[in-house]
Amino acid sequence: MKKIKVVVPVATSLWNESIRQVYETYKDRDTIIGIKNLDSGAEAIEQEYDEIWSELPTIKEAEKAQEENYDGVIIYCFNDPAVRAAKEKLNIPVVGLMEAAVSLAMLLGRKFSIITTTKRGIGTTEDLLKMYGFYEKCASIRAVEMDVLELSDIGKLEEMALKVSKIAIENDNADVLILGCGSMLGISESISKSLGIPVIEPGVAALKLCEDLIEIKTCQSKKAFPSPDEKIVRTN
Repeated sequence: MKKIKVVVPVATSLWNESIRQVYETYKDRDTIIGIKNLDSGAEAIEQEYDEIWSELPTIKEAEKAQEENYDGVIIYCFNDPAVRAAKEKLNIPVVGLMEAAVSLAMLLGRKFSIITTTKRGIGTTEDLLKMYGFYEKCASIRAVEMDVLELSDIGKLEEMALKVSKIAIENDNADVLILGCGSMLGISESISKSLGIPVIEPGVAALKLCEDLIEIKTCQSKKAFPSPDEKIVRTN
């Protein structure tokens, strides 16, 4: 049995049930999924300002996961908020959506494009790609120009994502596509079928990677992510 806690780093439960449905479809039979959104912070993460508000409550929820005897943690946001901090603090696998999706994309092709929400967040995505060492493998970042809270309109989302995905393939030479938001749910298979190339749903990539790490009893290197020293942390 594998227990994975999914921390949704936004102050709304809007996406919890959709995430649960997707994860119940793709998870291993013996995997138990717990999903927890934040009680404080932004209701959507689209820029670094939003991300800052989410990081402290996110790391607190991640720490609780280890105390609650979960075997792994997924931080369910493509910006990977607090992922590196959680890797330092925890001794169980911690997986972020972007790092999982990009790592998988490099197994499937030579160049990937990210289909994101709005142009406002492109700079942050570029910064993360540079930190992860994948910037040169990114053919483009194309935006559907829909706010995160609009993504529940699946029909519009699929229409816009298909439109910009075609541009990424034809103009940017992408051979793999990554949906650049964890809330872009339920469209990857149809777009992949329409365009004939892999389309990665980042939440699913994170789930399967986390399950595999638990199975092979491996987690983040403490040489790369050393445990923090004990010190007084004041919260007021």
